[in-house]
Amino acid sequence: MPAPDADKSRRVLNRGPVHGNTVQGKPVRNGVVNGRIPRTRRVRVGDAPEPRRVLNRGPVRKQKASSDAPEPRLRLAFQRRLLGWYRRNRRDLPWRRTTDPYRILVSEIMLQQTQVDRVIPKYHEFLSRYPTFEALAGAKVREVTKSWYPLGYNIRPVRLHSIACETVERYGGRLPGEPEQLQQFKGIGRYTAGAIATFAFGKAAPILDTNVARVLHRIFLKRGDVKKLRARLWALSERLIPANEAYDFNQGLMDFGAMVCTAKRPLCPVCPMKPLCKSYPLIKAGTAARRRSGRRNGRANGR
Repeated sequence: MPAPDADKSRRVLNRGPVHGNTVQGKPVRNGVVNGRIPRTRRVRVGDAPEPRRVLNRGPVRKQKASSDAPEPRLRLAFQRRLLGWYRRNRRDLPWRRTTDPYRILVSEIMLQQTQVDRVIPKYHEFLSRYPTFEALAGAKVREVTKSWYPLGYNIRPVRLHSIACETVERYGGRLPGEPEQLQQFKGIGRYTAGAIATFAFGKAAPILDTNVARVLHRIFLKRGDVKKLRARLWALSERLIPANEAYDFNQGLMDFGAMVCTAKRPLCPVCPMKPLCKSYPLIKAGTAARRRSGRRNGRANGR
């Protein structure tokens, strides 16, 4: 029979309910519930903590890094190679001997979807008949369209006449030089606006015609449909253009696409962009040599 003192040590006195401390409705005093010490979860050293509950708020969209922007070294190398090639191989074209906005405008409208060889004689003829914005605005649309023959796409002389009339009425015969203002004219798109701003006003405005898009896509992107990548190619053209040499750079892009990086006959083996180009080589060296021997200079796709 246990000693009385030992029995008393096991006994827990019930001194009534304890306000404010309960476990599942049962009173708690000094960590004891109805005479029993509640079990606690043993945590071993090295156990991983329980994962926190995270509310499901839908998929998290990761911001895509702009991989199209070339590194500074690559951009500088491309600029140097293109400018060096252009200064050795540039074509002598009549609209490159002037910075007159009117003459630049006429040449750019004529060169849309028309080869250079066909444009040159008509360019001189048209300017001899309509030498200024005022002369063109004062002519009848029918006469202007007739003098445009045989270049085709007869909506172009109609729009050119409209541009001349608006320039005379709104700007006193002086074409504005900002690309944003130029695009307000019906018939002047983003490319034409950039070309006029660069070649007539000396601004560092990006351009993107068929030739330029092909060159940039082959060298910097390689994959994807060119037509579906216009926005990326425009951004690329804007990042690449050097502020102090925009005129030669943009002219060089067009000449390079017309003479080297052509649509069907690229001269890959002699291309100065070989170390930089993601698409090199597109064709075999022997094929390129045979094609180069029979190639005629001139802008592809109207350039």
